[in-house]
Amino acid sequence: MANTLSELNAAGVATTAEESVQQLKLTAKLRAQIDAVEATLLADGLEMAQRGMTEAAEQGTLFDDELQEQSARFFQVDPSNPELVRSSFVTEASMATRQPPRVLRKKLTTAEGLRNLCPSTLAELCQGNITAKSAKEIVASAQDMEPEDVKQLEQVLLPVARTSSDDTVSRHATKLRARMLPQTPEERHAKDFKARSVRWWCADNGMAVIQLFIPATDAIAIINTLNWHLEDQRDPLDERTDEQLRADILRDVLLEGWPATQGAAARPRVSLTIPAVEMLVDRSRSLADLEGYGPIPMGLALKMAKDAPSLLRILTDPWTGAAIDIGRRRYRPPQALKDFLRIRDEHCRFPGCRRPPDTSEIDHIDDWGKGGGTSKDNTRLLCRQHQMYKHALGWQSTYMPDGSVLWRSPHGLIQTELAGSIRSLESFDPDPIRHPMLPAIKVTDQLRRVLGWHDELPEQEAC
Repeated sequence: MANTLSELNAAGVATTAEESVQQLKLTAKLRAQIDAVEATLLADGLEMAQRGMTEAAEQGTLFDDELQEQSARFFQVDPSNPELVRSSFVTEASMATRQPPRVLRKKLTTAEGLRNLCPSTLAELCQGNITAKSAKEIVASAQDMEPEDVKQLEQVLLPVARTSSDDTVSRHATKLRARMLPQTPEERHAKDFKARSVRWWCADNGMAVIQLFIPATDAIAIINTLNWHLEDQRDPLDERTDEQLRADILRDVLLEGWPATQGAAARPRVSLTIPAVEMLVDRSRSLADLEGYGPIPMGLALKMAKDAPSLLRILTDPWTGAAIDIGRRRYRPPQALKDFLRIRDEHCRFPGCRRPPDTSEIDHIDDWGKGGGTSKDNTRLLCRQHQMYKHALGWQSTYMPDGSVLWRSPHGLIQTELAGSIRSLESFDPDPIRHPMLPAIKVTDQLRRVLGWHDELPEQEAC
């Protein structure tokens, strides 16, 4: 890798297209070598972490104090359990690389395959002769194969990977795997059928994506049904495209029922946070917050709120957007605190975790067993998995005056987690001018009255 970097550095600035292409080739080789280093560090790091926890368990030094040991018993977990060690290590690697844990889990699986299953593929990646994508395809194809079959797979695919595109390697790997696996196609289908699922993720501008993983026959039947209804309901005056019509038909089916039925009886519960100050100042630039998704247009939020069966008053900081108090006129204090944390935190406060409030619990930042109180300044939402991380696996957290939580991993990595309701970083940056609240709003007479400010304050631009 050092030699490749030296060669790229010696090439200087490209002055022709040919030089540019040659340097791109060197960068691709360097990237492959870096990917090989990353894979090696992941596989070896996990092995060393598991070895260290096993030795600590044998020596009786697994816990730092009695409270941690009690917490481990409460959660019924063994910190030296390989799966727990793996989960904690993946989280640390995620913090170190600033990549989502789901990405690191997949990379670690590939890394272990390169280290333990496909050593020839790892060697080629270290030399920069193949790409990380091709290496991943080879490792994935080698799963559930006997060692002699894996060796044969590498012998066939590595020459292809040295000279061909990743897509070519993928196609060849799929064909080879289908031939070499001992299971029949029916058996493999039955296994994958058990993994059928519905997943979703956020898109931009108030949109989202739903992914349905089902048998292909069912998927085709659904598409055909949508197409039938599309043609049946087609109107020459309807300006919607076929894709828009399919999406609208599917949405209506799931939420309202087929046209011949009475519609769905249940209505989904939706939680919205609508910033009143922003709405009063400039509704066209204001954004509400949809729980589990994020910012959505104010008009859409108001349309949803119009038919809401109940509303909860939340006091927020007008500049950062962070929730700072909650009305208690209709709720007992424990419920009020739970509602407040739901609005302020929006999800589990562990770095990178986005489990919603419904699957999280109130956790003490300073442990109750060590004198920590139950207040909004000493509580936050944590899912059960990350409560176990904190109480049983040695993860530490410190509450900061600005509302952030400072996390320290078992091996010394530090990361700050902000409350989900904060939309401006001006409180967390030494130069607040570089991070103004978006959008900036003008302090008008109307806004002064809303905020209860004195009339003599001059008009000014809020940062």
